[in-house]
Amino acid sequence: MKSNYYISRIIESALTSNSKIILPENDSRVDKAKIELIDMGFNIFEVDNFRSNTNEYIQLLSKKKFTENWTFNQIKSYLDSPLNLSMTASLAGHIDCIVAGAVTPTSDVIRSAIRIIGMKKNAKWISSIFFMINESRNHAMTFSDCGVIPEPNSEQLAFIGREAALFHKKLSGDNPIVAFLSFSTNGSASHYKVDRVRKAVNIFGKQNLDIEYDGEMQFDAAFDKSIRDRKFSQSKLTKEANTFIFPDL
Repeated sequence: MKSNYYISRIIESALTSNSKIILPENDSRVDKAKIELIDMGFNIFEVDNFRSNTNEYIQLLSKKKFTENWTFNQIKSYLDSPLNLSMTASLAGHIDCIVAGAVTPTSDVIRSAIRIIGMKKNAKWISSIFFMINESRNHAMTFSDCGVIPEPNSEQLAFIGREAALFHKKLSGDNPIVAFLSFSTNGSASHYKVDRVRKAVNIFGKQNLDIEYDGEMQFDAAFDKSIRDRKFSQSKLTKEANTFIFPDL
């Protein structure tokens, strides 16, 4: 792995946290990742380390709404899944981080997390981010939402923008510069999908006075200031965006 500011920052921060991590899936790539992470100094635990806590975990899950009509044996069977057991271990405070999705469908990972761990307080929706690092330019970008909400409405887009900005700041240390993307730049096209993005920009601006943002704009205008100067000369962005909000999946 090349030396990169953002990669190094994330690794150093993670090592400092001394977090307990589980990679619950059975896959050769996961096995290699575990070895590499252990060599780097991470605390990697196996799912089987927590099987002895099954009765405690059954008690925890029995208080969840989704198990309201489940029997003891049904909950026990549910915990046979390494992913579900890992999520419950996290709920119990026995581990801090779960890395999954190599062989498990995204929908299953999300469903398990929502059921067992739950959503952030006051959050109406969940969304996803892709944290992208360009090693040659030593540049970090956040793409959202590219994996969960198929066709977000304006309020959801504004929410996605806020969550993505916060994640970008946390992961990169850089101030987020948010661009709401569309096939239109500053009214170059008329369409209900463009209107939805424009409304999201207005909502976001009223709720996030501390974050630099603009839209709607095409990706090239958001990514390249010279193009933006031609297409959208009155844009409020002072430099290239680093947090890109996509209008749909």
